[in-house]
Amino acid sequence: MDKQQSSHYESDYPRVGYSVSPSFSGSLGGPDGFLLYQLGVTGTAKLNLSPSFWLDGGLTLGLLDNYDNFDYQAPSNLPRVRTYIRDYLKTSRLRMKNLQATKTANLGTDWFAAAYGGYLESMYGGVGGEVLYRPFGEAWALGLDANYVKQRAFDQGFGFRDYETYTGHLTGYYERDDNVLIKLSAGRYLAKDVGMTFDISRRFKNNAQIGFWATKTNVSAEEFGEGSFDKGFYITLPFSLYTLKSTKQTGQIRYSFLTRDGGQKLNRQTELYDLTDLRRVKALEESFEKVLD
Repeated sequence: MDKQQSSHYESDYPRVGYSVSPSFSGSLGGPDGFLLYQLGVTGTAKLNLSPSFWLDGGLTLGLLDNYDNFDYQAPSNLPRVRTYIRDYLKTSRLRMKNLQATKTANLGTDWFAAAYGGYLESMYGGVGGEVLYRPFGEAWALGLDANYVKQRAFDQGFGFRDYETYTGHLTGYYERDDNVLIKLSAGRYLAKDVGMTFDISRRFKNNAQIGFWATKTNVSAEEFGEGSFDKGFYITLPFSLYTLKSTKQTGQIRYSFLTRDGGQKLNRQTELYDLTDLRRVKALEESFEKVLD
């Protein structure tokens, strides 16, 4: 992300990378079954045209699931931004996970920006941007993202449905000395509700991560439905645990406690906080530890 790029590195572009990994999606609890899941395989590819501009995409092949049991009908006036999940998982087994272009920029000392567009996640496509202020070597950062998105067709090809909206959040980050990251976001969600998300996670030395989130918006518990508010947990695992080569790429297993429409964020593929990881205090300490080892 930083501007210090030599002509030697510039000449290494374009670069192509790819990976294949198992995939899992699911939710816990609810009237349609304690555990709803789908197992599959996801292949991803990335074309870096320069250090700050790339194209990336992914295909998912669903192999085994029990989403035939999912029959939730939203008992509220909220737009159905996530509860069409059965239609997305069952209409086609081979699905385009995402396909997007991303451009990043260094705006000056400690300021970073990104713009992106395309099929941004499995259910939404559109355009968006993000600005991040992250002082070098500090434990905190502040970011703002804004997006215009449209709901994708159920087969997750190139088509769209009628629903569209604006969504975005102001997010504060704080990383403690024990590798615990606390994130607090406030903004507008996919169902046009407004509220806050609290996310806390712990990173381990092998780059694995475990975390929990909870979201409360201006949607009442009655309107939200069973569960009252959105919450869940996730586990991020480095691909090097189940591939034959060393890589910094990771895959995430995400569980939600019930699938509802309130408090739903856009699942952005790239976030500036992750791209600027080397600016954190612990990254500097870990680099010194590797040298000493």
